[in-house]
Amino acid sequence: MLKPFQLGVQKYIDLLENIDCESKLINFLRMEKWIFDSPDQAGEAYRQFMKDFSQGNKLIQGQVEIGNKRVDLANIRIPILNIYAEQDHLVPPASSLALKTYIASEDYTLRSFPVGHIGMYVSSKVQRNLPPTIVDWLKVRS
Repeated sequence: MLKPFQLGVQKYIDLLENIDCESKLINFLRMEKWIFDSPDQAGEAYRQFMKDFSQGNKLIQGQVEIGNKRVDLANIRIPILNIYAEQDHLVPPASSLALKTYIASEDYTLRSFPVGHIGMYVSSKVQRNLPPTIVDWLKVRS
């Protein structure tokens, strides 16, 4: 419900513009099936995640523990390729951009793509550019 018009109505209006293109129609139907086939989230796990990470900002404050070990972002010294979606409404770009402030890596690369949250994984625009970006970044470091 973060974007009720865009995600609940506009996509169907946009579909009408492409209804005669079989490949676009098939892709749209695949995406709809994928979106509506999402598994339910465990309520308590989701509540705790939202409480700790969104409301409490515990990762940034150094208050997250995994396996009885505190997660300290300042200990991250490995090369980082930070990829984000410029129009992401679930993980806002500012959240992705903030990572560099909290890690110790001196090898930090930032790349953005002009898509939203789901588009980062399925957009044809990204599929042409994202894989070579990752491959080129890895080649330099291998």
